[in-house]
Amino acid sequence: MWRVKLYLLFLFNVVAFGYDLGVTHKYSYETTTTLDEECIAENEGKVVGQRLTAKVHLTSVWQNPQNSEQELIKIEILNSKLWVPKKSSFVEYQSELDKITSKPSFILREKGSVNKIWDDSAETLVLRNLKRGIASLLEIRKKEKEVDVSGSCDVLYEVNKNNIRKRKSNCFHSKFDKSLTQPYGVRSMSTQHLLSTDCLLLDDKSNTLSKCSAVEYVKTISNVWRKPSLCVNARSQLTLDGTSKETTVYSNQNIENVIEEIKKSVSSNLVEDVIEALLPHQEQNSKNNLADNVKKYQEGLKQANLAKLKSALAFYKLLPSFRSATKDDIIKILQNKKFKPIQGQILDLIAASSNEDSVKATFEYYKDVTDYDEMLERFLISLSIIPRPKEYVMEEIKIFLESKKRDEKIRATLITTLGAVLKTYGMRYDIANNQVLEDYRTYLEKNLGECKDQSCIITALRGLRNAGFVRSIPLLLDYAQKGGKPALEAVLTIRSINDPEQIHLKSSESEKRLLNVFLQVGNKQDRSTRSIAAEILFDLKPKTEVLKGILSALSDQSDPEFATFLAAKIFKKADEDNEFKSRIFKLLPEKYISFYYSTSQKGSSSLFKKPLINSGDMNISYGIQMEMLEGNLLKRSVFNVNFEAPEVSNLLTVGMFGEGLASLAGGEEEEGATLHAGMELTLLGSSLRPYIFFTGTSELMGHAWSGTASTPTPALQGIFSFSDDERLIVLHNGMATQMQLRGVLSTDLSASVQISLWSQNSQSQVANAAALLMRGSVTVDSGLSSLQGAFQFSGQSIVNFNTDLVFSSSPFQMCLQMDHPDIALKYDNHRSLSISGSKYTLKQTKRRKRNIPSKSYALHERNNEQCRQLK
Repeated sequence: MWRVKLYLLFLFNVVAFGYDLGVTHKYSYETTTTLDEECIAENEGKVVGQRLTAKVHLTSVWQNPQNSEQELIKIEILNSKLWVPKKSSFVEYQSELDKITSKPSFILREKGSVNKIWDDSAETLVLRNLKRGIASLLEIRKKEKEVDVSGSCDVLYEVNKNNIRKRKSNCFHSKFDKSLTQPYGVRSMSTQHLLSTDCLLLDDKSNTLSKCSAVEYVKTISNVWRKPSLCVNARSQLTLDGTSKETTVYSNQNIENVIEEIKKSVSSNLVEDVIEALLPHQEQNSKNNLADNVKKYQEGLKQANLAKLKSALAFYKLLPSFRSATKDDIIKILQNKKFKPIQGQILDLIAASSNEDSVKATFEYYKDVTDYDEMLERFLISLSIIPRPKEYVMEEIKIFLESKKRDEKIRATLITTLGAVLKTYGMRYDIANNQVLEDYRTYLEKNLGECKDQSCIITALRGLRNAGFVRSIPLLLDYAQKGGKPALEAVLTIRSINDPEQIHLKSSESEKRLLNVFLQVGNKQDRSTRSIAAEILFDLKPKTEVLKGILSALSDQSDPEFATFLAAKIFKKADEDNEFKSRIFKLLPEKYISFYYSTSQKGSSSLFKKPLINSGDMNISYGIQMEMLEGNLLKRSVFNVNFEAPEVSNLLTVGMFGEGLASLAGGEEEEGATLHAGMELTLLGSSLRPYIFFTGTSELMGHAWSGTASTPTPALQGIFSFSDDERLIVLHNGMATQMQLRGVLSTDLSASVQISLWSQNSQSQVANAAALLMRGSVTVDSGLSSLQGAFQFSGQSIVNFNTDLVFSSSPFQMCLQMDHPDIALKYDNHRSLSISGSKYTLKQTKRRKRNIPSKSYALHERNNEQCRQLK
C-alpha cells in the first residue's frame, strides 16, 4: 500500500512543474502508420502505409500568477513532410503538405491535463490533429480516465524516476454515433486496441519532455471467422533537439485576456476547442435513382439465385441506396410491376436498411391488408433479425398491429417480430432506453393477459420468448404450472432467457415451482415440458433433494421413451459440467434411484452435440434432439446449428413436431390431441411462427394420395442483414481509424416428403441452403491521405437432412442422415494508400481459398443400426 501512495505522491510532484516560461523546446517528430494483415512488427510483402516528419516547437508563453500549475503552451509545426513506401523503406513525397504554412496553436495545461486548445480553423486537418496528438503526450495525470486526442480512454501509469510509461485502451470519441455499433456477439466485429507510450522527462523534478515514443495497434476481425483481419500499426517518436529563448510572453491575470491578446497579435482565426481529434468530413454520395439501381442488380436478386453468393453480393451493393431512399422512392419501388418477381428481396432490403422513411412507407403500403399476405410476413421476418434496430421500428410494428384486425398468422408474426426487435434493441446498452423496454414488456405481458384462447396465449408467449425479458420469468412460471401447450411454450421461453445472475430463478420458490412442473404437481404436463423444466433446474445447481426428485423418474418405465430422453439430457449435462457429473454419480447408486435403470434405458429417444466446423478460428457445432413415441415414431425433433465462439449463438434451429401420431404406430391416442404435424424455425435467435404441414387424418391422406408434399416447399426464403457494425478509434497521432463490418446471409430452406401407401414407407428431406458474404473495411483518414483496407470472405453450401421411414409394421423403422457437399471458403485481403490532390496510389491484394470437404455426419448408434437394416 505504501508503494501505491509513494507512486501517487511522486506523480503529483511531477505534474506540479511545467515548461520554463519563455523557453522554446525544439523537437524532431516522426510518425509512421501502416495497414497490415496482422499486428506484428514485420510483415511479408509490400508495406502499405505512410510517414510524417516535422519539427515541433513547444513554448510556455504564459503561466498563471495565482496557480503555478496552469500554463499556456504554444505549439508550432515546421518543415512537415510526407513519406511513402518504397520497397521496405520510405521515401519523401511531394504533397500538399509542402505548400502549407502551419499556424501556431495554443493549449491550456493544468495539473498534467490538457483542457483546451486554440487553433486556426482554416488550417489543414492533418496538422490540427497532429498538434492534438503531440499535446496529448503532455497528458501526465494520476487518474484512470483521460480525455485526449483519442477521446475518453482508460489509462494505466508506470513510473520509474523520470521514466513514465502509459498504457491506453478502451477509447471512445464523443463525436462518434453509438447507434452505428451492433451489439457484441458472433454477428459483430471485435476490435483490439492498445497504445503504449514511453516518455523520458528531463529530470524527476520537471514535466518537460526529453523523449517520447509511442507504439499503437488497432486490430479488426469478424467474430464469425477470426482469421481474416486487418491491423493498423502506428509508431511515433518525439525527440528533444535543443532550446532557445522566446521573447513574446504574456502576463495577464486570466487566460481569457491572454487569448484575446494573442488573437490581436497573430494573423490567424483562433477558435477554442477540446483536445479530441477533429473527424474528417464524410462526403455524402450523390443521390442515385433507386429504381435504376434495383434494375442494375435485378438479375442477382432473382428467386433462382437465393442461397447463392450472387444474391448476397447484389444485396450488399444495393443496401446503401435503400439507406438513403425517401418514402416516395420506396412506395414507387413496391408499386413497380417490373419488380414484382423480386418483391420479397426488395422487402428484405427495406428491412435491412433500417431507414425510418422506408419502414414507415412499407407499413403504409400494407396498411389495408387484413388477410394473410406472404410478402408482408417476409418483411416482418426480415425486420426481426436486423442487427441494430431503433425505437421507431418497434413503434411502427405496434401501430400496425393495433390499427386493424389482422390475419391470425400475420398477427402472430407481428408479435414475434416485436419481441425479437426488442431483444436486439435492449442489447445495445449504450443507447437503449430502459423505460421504453419496460413499457414494451408491460405491453407484451398485458397482451398475454388479455388472451381468451390457447392459440392467442401461445403466440403471446412466443413474443415474450423472443423479447427475453428477465422480469417476465415469474409470469412465465405461472403459465408453466398450468399445463398443456402453453406450459411447453412457457418453459421454452424461460430456458431461452439470458439471465446470468439468475435473480428470478435461483429463489427457492422458483426452484420449487419448476420441480412441480417436472413432477406434474397440480396439472398433467407434456413430456417435452417436463424434460425442459429438468434442464432449467440442472443449470440452477439445485439442492440435492431436487436432483433426487428428477433422478428418481429414470427408474419409472411406464414411459420408457421419456425416461430415455431424460437420461440423455442428464448425461449430456454431466459431460459438459464436471461439478454436476460428480453430484449425479454420487446419487445414482442410491437404492430408490437405481443405477441400472438410470444408465440402461430401452427407448430410442436421444440427443447429442458435435462439431460441424472445428478450427482455431471458426467453431460451429450441430446438435440433434429426438424425442420418440412408443413404436419408434417421432414426437419432436430439434436440429441446432450454433456458433460456439466468442459465445454460444444460434444460427439456425429446425424443430419438427407432431401430435396425435401415436395411433399411427398402434399406440394409444394422446389425451386431447388433434392429429397434426409441423415445423418450427429459429433464425439468428429469432423464433418464427410455426409452419403446419397438415391438420387431421383427411389432410394427411390427401397429401399421401396426391403427392402434393413431394415437391420441395419453401419454409424460409430471404436475404438478411447478418452484420452491420461500425467503430471509430482515433490514433495517438490524430488520424481517425474507421472500421466497418457488413454481412449478408442468403437462405432457402425447403422441405418435401414422399409417401407410398402401397409400399408403406416415406422419404422426407429438409434442405437448408445458404450463402454468406462478409466484408470488413478499415479506413485511416488523416485529411491529407487515406489508408484503406478490406477483408472479405464468402461461401455457399447446403445441409441435407434426410429421413427414411418404413411403417409396414410396428415398431416403425426410421433412418436419419445428414450431409453437406464440398464447401469452398474464399477470403481476400486488399490494402491501398492514396494521396489527396495526387495520382499516387499503392495497392496490395491477396486471395486465398479454404476447402471444406463433403461430409456425412454420424448420428447416434441406434439410428446407425436402423440405417444399416434399411439398406
